[in-house]
Amino acid sequence: MPSAREVMTALYGTYRLARLDAAGMDFFDATPAGFWRSFFAAVLIAPFYLLLLTIRFSGLPETAPFFSFIAIESIAYVIVWVAFPLLMASLAKILDRDSHYIRFIVAYNWAAVLQNGLYLPIAIMATSGLLAAGTANALGLMALSLIVFYTWFITRTALEISAGIAAGIVGLDFLLSILINTVATGLL
Repeated sequence: MPSAREVMTALYGTYRLARLDAAGMDFFDATPAGFWRSFFAAVLIAPFYLLLLTIRFSGLPETAPFFSFIAIESIAYVIVWVAFPLLMASLAKILDRDSHYIRFIVAYNWAAVLQNGLYLPIAIMATSGLLAAGTANALGLMALSLIVFYTWFITRTALEISAGIAAGIVGLDFLLSILINTVATGLL
């Protein structure tokens, strides 16, 4: 488990990267131990994600058992956190960027806190009916666009790859997340 100092330092690095400052990479612990601790970001996000799931469940037209809903969505949450780093381990080797793999995943994981800090409030307000559908869709699309660009910048910076290859990796990440969430939704 990372120290509070490491969490704050990593989050500051994500802020710097969001300002398109490549020096933000210097604020991450890009060691094997730092790699594993970066998955703590999933723990930081989980309570807010659980709140979103609870609100989503209350709005479902067909009531599946709450435990089944939470179990399936929780498993999907863990798979999303693990699948892309596993895929990237192979892809980094193919791209001859395996020496950059750890620093990329560390930055990628911690950046998810900032990304979810932007997206989850919109999703929670939209799901709970606090935002009109049109407003929620517009805000969601703007947030998604920012997140995709931010992830592209991190990918390009951390892996030191071309803009096109970075875009391909971000697209692959996006498709993988959609696939996992579609399978989970189909199980409900």
